[in-house]
Amino acid sequence: MNLVMNGLIINDLYEIRNHLDQVIDYVKKIKDQKDIFNSAFSETRQHLFDIYNDRLDSSIHLSDSYEGHREVVERLENSDLENVRLSVIDGEEKSCSIFSSEDYSIILGMIFYDN
Repeated sequence: MNLVMNGLIINDLYEIRNHLDQVIDYVKKIKDQKDIFNSAFSETRQHLFDIYNDRLDSSIHLSDSYEGHREVVERLENSDLENVRLSVIDGEEKSCSIFSSEDYSIILGMIFYDN
């Protein structure tokens, strides 16, 4: 996948970002496509919560630049998941980090940011 195609995927995800059931269906459709995710790895939920919670203060000052950050931190804090998959899609103008269960059956949220 190229950055332009990834940009279209990011735009689609942005449009449905408030409907996590739709996001689950969309991610399940794209997850096996080659080169969609620039990186994807699993980490403990607590570790990701600690990292992104620490970054929350700086994201408040850049609120438009990291849309969805606060929601992701809240869902990480309240989730029962032991491990969380962090998948990154880089586009030409924007990028997106998706926080989910390891099999993408649960989407905790997404952070959208400008490149």
